Amino acid sequence: MLDGYLSNVVIISLALYGMWTVCQDLWHSYLSVRREKIRASLLVVVCNVEEQVEYMVRYIAQTVTDDDNWYDVVVVDYGSDDLTPLVLDRLAVEYPVLKVVHLTCDSRPVADGLSFCLGDTVYILDFVNRLASAKFTAVMEWLFSHL
Repeated sequence: MLDGYLSNVVIISLALYGMWTVCQDLWHSYLSVRREKIRASLLVVVCNVEEQVEYMVRYIAQTVTDDDNWYDVVVVDYGSDDLTPLVLDRLAVEYPVLKVVHLTCDSRPVADGLSFCLGDTVYILDFVNRLASAKFTAVMEWLFSHL
């Protein structure tokens, strides 16, 4: 009689454990389906930042390459008269996610650069008028933590 009771307890325990693992698998698959991938573009406007541009673009390109979401990065050179265009062209060969657009000083960098962005959402980083390069890392960490 004790053997029958013990075998029933073992069978019921195994059945409960099996139901628990099935519920866990269903929950994890539900969570993975719910989260859609983001299609975002980063539009970066630069001008005469040859000392900082390589660090900034490498940081962005490596971060978006390591992320699970889909990004494209468009860097608009707004009439630089230093080595910024050469550095950007070299980095564009190295990182396929990067597109470089060279414009003159009399053009509209954001309006002209938007046509090269492929994402559903476009984030604009304006290093010419708005954003100081010293705050770059803090801004990028905040942006990628909220995407």
